[in-house]
Amino acid sequence: MIKLILVAYALNFQCFVHHVQKASGVEIKKNFTFQHSRQTNPKQIKMFVKNVWNKGDPNPQVLAISWMESRLRPFVRRGDKGQACGTFQIHARHSYPMFRRKRGYNGWKPKEYTNKILINKECRKLEHIAYSLDTLNKYLALFKKHDKHPCHHNSGFYGTCNTWYKKRLAYWIDYFQLTKLLCKLPDYAKNAYKSVNK
Repeated sequence: MIKLILVAYALNFQCFVHHVQKASGVEIKKNFTFQHSRQTNPKQIKMFVKNVWNKGDPNPQVLAISWMESRLRPFVRRGDKGQACGTFQIHARHSYPMFRRKRGYNGWKPKEYTNKILINKECRKLEHIAYSLDTLNKYLALFKKHDKHPCHHNSGFYGTCNTWYKKRLAYWIDYFQLTKLLCKLPDYAKNAYKSVNK
């Protein structure tokens, strides 16, 4: 019985990895048409999913934000003129005072030399998936607490959500939620596994 449970769990994981990798090679154009492009390296996808797997209950919002910011690539260049870091492109100048500094934003001056060093250090940490994921989950918890849509990841806590960003984010949240449910069905997961390993 235990062996069957472990096999089902492994198939569920492999099925989910397969669908996440497929999503990494999809672009959505303005009229909501889909264009296929290069997928993320399978080893990187597997490693990424392991980090977000959460005992078989990955958070679709986390995956959707990673798709929006880096097409599910764990290792990407810093964006927004070097200020956005890691797969979720989190701005270290905000995440550091918000979650790592005892005094928060009180007296925070990001342009000071010593603070620039702290921001750069935070950015390097955000380039590691586990740390970046922990930081993103803190943001998502805040959004939920204040009844904010996760699209505020892009616009800032007090900003206004970009409509196009919000639509695509909603699509991918639904996609990963559905994928999570389908991959828990043994027959579906088995067929997905077979299609990958032909």
